[in-house]
Amino acid sequence: MRKVIKIINDIPLFKKIFSIFFVFVFIPLLILSSQFISQIDFYINDKLHSQLENASNMAISNFKKAIELAINLAYTIYSDPRVIETVNTPYLSVEEFYYAYEKNIKPVLQNARILYPQISQITIYCNNPTILNADGLAFLTDEYKKFLQKGEKEGKNLYVLSGLENEKPYVSIVLNLNFYEQYVPKYQNSKFKKFLRIDLNRVYLNSILSTFKDGHIFIADDKDTVYFSDLLYYNQVGRLSDLLKEEKNQTIVFEKLLSTELPYFENWRYIVTTNNSEISKRLLEHQRNYLAIVVLCFLLAFFALFLIVNSVINRLSLLARHIKKARKQQFESIDIEAGKDEIGQVIEEFNIMAQKIKELLEKEIKYKLKQKELALEKKQAEINALQSQINPHFLFNTLETIRMRSMLKKEFETAKVIKLLAKLLKRSIRWGNDLITIEEEISAIYDYLEIQKYRFGEKLKFEIEVEEDVKSTKIPKMTIQPLVENACVHGIENSKGEGKVLVKVFKEGDMIAIHVEDNGKGLEDDKITELLRSIKGVSSDMASSVGLKNVFRRLELFYDKDFSFDVLRGELGGLKVVIKIPNKREFEDAVQSVDS
Repeated sequence: MRKVIKIINDIPLFKKIFSIFFVFVFIPLLILSSQFISQIDFYINDKLHSQLENASNMAISNFKKAIELAINLAYTIYSDPRVIETVNTPYLSVEEFYYAYEKNIKPVLQNARILYPQISQITIYCNNPTILNADGLAFLTDEYKKFLQKGEKEGKNLYVLSGLENEKPYVSIVLNLNFYEQYVPKYQNSKFKKFLRIDLNRVYLNSILSTFKDGHIFIADDKDTVYFSDLLYYNQVGRLSDLLKEEKNQTIVFEKLLSTELPYFENWRYIVTTNNSEISKRLLEHQRNYLAIVVLCFLLAFFALFLIVNSVINRLSLLARHIKKARKQQFESIDIEAGKDEIGQVIEEFNIMAQKIKELLEKEIKYKLKQKELALEKKQAEINALQSQINPHFLFNTLETIRMRSMLKKEFETAKVIKLLAKLLKRSIRWGNDLITIEEEISAIYDYLEIQKYRFGEKLKFEIEVEEDVKSTKIPKMTIQPLVENACVHGIENSKGEGKVLVKVFKEGDMIAIHVEDNGKGLEDDKITELLRSIKGVSSDMASSVGLKNVFRRLELFYDKDFSFDVLRGELGGLKVVIKIPNKREFEDAVQSVDS
């Protein structure tokens, strides 16, 4: 028995299991599956078709009921004498018309909209020149005469129209109100043409079709334009062929004329589709009939696998006990005849690993002691650095004292500059959130430029243009100010004539564009290229453009690759920095990741 076990241990585990599975499981199941598929395929397809038809008929029935309620509402309004009298009466004044409208028409339409969710809009059109457009009542213009003319040509009282109006699809039930007057002597001689238009709520009707869970239903007109389907979104229509292409693995089960259910929908039809994978699911459900045969095959395989599993379990149990000891940092080698199969190789590798871990633990302990010493030294250095910093409150109080002294001496310009300097200093020290609005950033730029104007006098001119739509948008703090500072330092200070700084912030499609430009000496094209390479980290030149590099790095942390940063030759003669960032974006997670 020991020799048998040793031979089994030397055979690779994959070959053991695969051989047993192939002989005792795979071949029998392959034979049975071929017979099962040939016998059950017809039955499943027939049963599936019947189930789909029943389920789709239920959805279509609910759809039909919703449409019939809308048609019943049309006839209710059609036979309401208050409505007919209101649209047939010539009015002497606007007040008289609105009194009749508020009394007779508005309550009827409001109740209908509340009680009938399948209706999106109800409108009565009439060419009575004394009526005015109101909610649910409109003057019959040439644009809407087509709704009336179709029924008059075909001699129909009630009919359905569909199409696009103001680039939005509609399906409307149209009822000619003049038919009613033929039977009322009072209005037989009325010259006013009028009709009722009820626009169907396609979102609500599509939700009814979505109750069909085994596939999709498409309701299309005679031009194969789909107006109702569980796949359509609000204000969406589509060609039947295009919608079928978009839905993969869809097969048409059957299609029928909708006019058999709703006569007014002439030449409309509904198409029912299902996913091909549904057939496979049903086949899997019926495989339970063969459970007994499968169990028998597995019992035969179990006996053959017993010896193999026994040898595997014994060695794995021993390996598991040593792994538990390893969790307690007791790395002991496994001293058995492990064999040459995969488990034997694992045991051998475990022994090698245990020996290496012992050695690594000794090195790790020494390394951690050294790291703790370095950490303590770093903390002490940070404490020393903090102790050596200037107290910001002392600095602010000093600036405030200087400002007040300047005010007393009536040096108001100097006092204003000191106040602006204190504000800028507070912003730089009290960092707070990483995100501020563009309006707050521009406010800081105004303060900075006013200080620079104090320095340069009339030599410095600046313009700031910010669209109202972007002022409340949040951006990373200190995004624009370093660009303005760079323009002043490198563009204006080195200029002999009048210096000018131009700042523009505006929407550009889905992005926000930020332009900062000066009229300084600028740079040659090759210098601009090298500057950009340095800013973006491609070049190793770290001695210049620190402010621009910091801006680029912060934008990169916040927006990843969803932004652009360019330096160009400006129209004013100097450099022009152009930044484009996304207009709408949730930054909270990004801020947390940067702070962490």
